[in-house]
Amino acid sequence: MKHITLIKQTLINAALMLIILSTVVPPTSASPLDLLFGRAAVPGSELHALGTAAISQNHGDATYFTNGKGRVLEVRARTTEKGILRVSVNRVYIPRNYNGSAKSETVYDRLSQLATKKNAIRAGSYTMIDETTGWRAYLYGKQITKALDSE
Repeated sequence: MKHITLIKQTLINAALMLIILSTVVPPTSASPLDLLFGRAAVPGSELHALGTAAISQNHGDATYFTNGKGRVLEVRARTTEKGILRVSVNRVYIPRNYNGSAKSETVYDRLSQLATKKNAIRAGSYTMIDETTGWRAYLYGKQITKALDSE
């Protein structure tokens, strides 16, 4: 009997703590849905353009974009039942002269070349790149980020 009373009291205390926190702590810009499914994209924004391009190209699966200046985006998008476009964007940066590496310079130049390509799909200031090149560049950018973070 004491065990059941203890469980009830713990649940009540936890519920009260959640109520107090939800009323005292100011809301943040990110909702739990943003963490799970990406941010809600406002029509006319660059995020909306990226998400729309990802849905039209790969049905919302990983789609890669570059700005031609070393930035690579991995964009995933989905439309909710209510018609809201939710977009998650992962960003990496590839410096042209990272550790004097020829690979870094080659990848940077290739991204720059793809960004200025005629007839490319554009979303805001970004240009969609093919999946293989985008995936490789994104992974390389993640390796650079990991190496820089470990220093």
